[in-house]
Amino acid sequence: MGILSRPTTIISFILTLLTGCSASVPPSDGALVTAASADDLLIIDCLLPGQVKRLGSLSTYLSARRPIKTSAVDCEIRGGEYVAFDRADYATALKIWLPVAQSGDPEAQTYVGEIYEKGLGLEPDFAMAAIWYSKASEQRFPRALINLGNLYEKGLGVSMDKAKALNYYRQAAGLENDDLLYASTVEINAVDQQELAHLKYQVTEKTRQLAQAENQLAQAQQNLARNKQALAAAQSQEKALALELYTQESKAIHEQSQALITQLREALVNAEATVNEQERRLADANAQLSKSHNEVQSQHAALEQSSLKMADASSMPVIEIIDPPMTLMRGLPTIPVASNIKEKEIIGKIQAPAGLKSFKVNGVEQSIDEYNLFWVNVPLSQKRTNIKLEAIDHQNNTVALNFSVVSDSPAVTTIAQKATPDSLLAPPTALQLGNYHALVIGNNNYRHYPVLETAINDVTSTATVLNSKFGFNTTILRNATRYEILAALNELRETLDENDNLLIYYAGHGEMDSNGDSGYWLPVDAEQGNARNWISNAAISDILNTIKAKHIMVVADSCYAGTLSVAAMPRMVEAIPGDMQQEWVEAMVQARARTVLTSGGIAPVMDGGGDGHSVFARAFIETLQSTDGLVEGHTVYQQVLRRVQSKSQALRHPQVPEYAPVRHAGHEAGEFFFQSLQG
Repeated sequence: MGILSRPTTIISFILTLLTGCSASVPPSDGALVTAASADDLLIIDCLLPGQVKRLGSLSTYLSARRPIKTSAVDCEIRGGEYVAFDRADYATALKIWLPVAQSGDPEAQTYVGEIYEKGLGLEPDFAMAAIWYSKASEQRFPRALINLGNLYEKGLGVSMDKAKALNYYRQAAGLENDDLLYASTVEINAVDQQELAHLKYQVTEKTRQLAQAENQLAQAQQNLARNKQALAAAQSQEKALALELYTQESKAIHEQSQALITQLREALVNAEATVNEQERRLADANAQLSKSHNEVQSQHAALEQSSLKMADASSMPVIEIIDPPMTLMRGLPTIPVASNIKEKEIIGKIQAPAGLKSFKVNGVEQSIDEYNLFWVNVPLSQKRTNIKLEAIDHQNNTVALNFSVVSDSPAVTTIAQKATPDSLLAPPTALQLGNYHALVIGNNNYRHYPVLETAINDVTSTATVLNSKFGFNTTILRNATRYEILAALNELRETLDENDNLLIYYAGHGEMDSNGDSGYWLPVDAEQGNARNWISNAAISDILNTIKAKHIMVVADSCYAGTLSVAAMPRMVEAIPGDMQQEWVEAMVQARARTVLTSGGIAPVMDGGGDGHSVFARAFIETLQSTDGLVEGHTVYQQVLRRVQSKSQALRHPQVPEYAPVRHAGHEAGEFFFQSLQG
């Protein structure tokens, strides 16, 4: 539907609600570049032809070919070379970017690192990814700093070093002042992330090998059937010739034709040879069938073993501290607080797929709610209070997090007395956020999936509050097809500039693969079991990477696969002095942000339960309605979390929203900000 665009900046908040859809603005006429099919609007690696340049007045020369990331249709128009989105692999992607990376271009070096990290048909090579990210990081390229920090945080291809990881995140965020701490959400895993990544690749590879073996088995069975038919035909021919020869030899001498008998005898010998050859081929086919059958059984067993290992690794417990944010002091996770604070609330989440057996804080058993969230008040009796969180699942797997709460100097106390957990940011002077734009997508009327009820209400109300309270220029798509969604995203890619901010809201059905690595949005023309007409989260992330808007936020009432560590998103510590708060906000505004707020989890979310809206949509709308002044995305997330948790408890339906940066989408440690028109 049509885009009402202001010429300056766009806070593009990609609101993706998998249960909500809306429409109140007429549809747009389509992308600025017309594409023959939806696939032509997907982002690919394009190698543009060289440009003819003049040297002086007498000579011309052809410049080197240039790689870019753009849509397939744009690449074609510009005469570029590319491999189709779903055909790209390790070799073809490297062919595009490696020569430029080797010449020292930091963006190309980062893309080469991402190629190695993704794998693209091969097992991810995190060590090689780290090498290329390091090359780009030496030039302080923010995206490379973020990706390298992610590898150090998780111990992928490098030795795990959380202090070094946060240092890279800090550099990416542009926090130059040594007094301005880098604080973030903290997540602790009980399983080695590199081992888990290797197991996921093994499962994917063994699934492919099993499919190949099953195909070979089917071919062997068909070959065996053909050989049986050929043998039967040869045996029939042999019998016919033997009978004819016997008939001729039984005739009276004068009736015999010696020439015919000789011919029949030769034909019989050939027929016997043919039978022998067909018997040999049949034996070979039987042997191949047996081999293929054994290979299928072997691959089944290997896949089952790898799947069990991955399931065991994936089921290890995880602790995430949602609030307050933590920083590192002398290498230790630390929460700085004002000196007059005597008690601190710790909000967090525990993931324990095997079931939680015990959760302790400083050795004292604590309870969590039925959705694995905890709110724990910890008394602070001294300048440094050490805290240990420990979670044990029913398989006796343990994960522990040790951190400290450190009282700040009394000078900070005055500020702390005025601060509340929900306090707004002090608007920095002369802060230019730019224009706010939103693409709001709502799908109710599916052709091959169950019809949804609240999606249109969700996006209609969301668009209204975004427009009236925050000044968003809003485009609404209702019951959108795959082509219409990709065309609208492509139009944003072609029209937004580097100072814009974008919000994309999607409400509709979604799918997630069994590994949780690949998620999909389902347009209204999506067919069950046919992923080719779905829209993958990876494709959306690629589009986000190429949209020029500085800040983009995706809000999804669903799952969204492919997020970075939550530590890659800076948080502002409590009771920060006003001048440092302004510096923090200005740094976040300057850094690119690609974040996603989801309703949480892989399980289906409720299409309703929120008085005409989904529970998540209602919480999001109410949070925006109650927000005044300047507020960052994480604060919005915290309020949505509280509202959803309260409502979903009453409805007995588990739902825990999540907020994180999007991986491989151009995130550079920035944040998304809302600025109300008044207040």
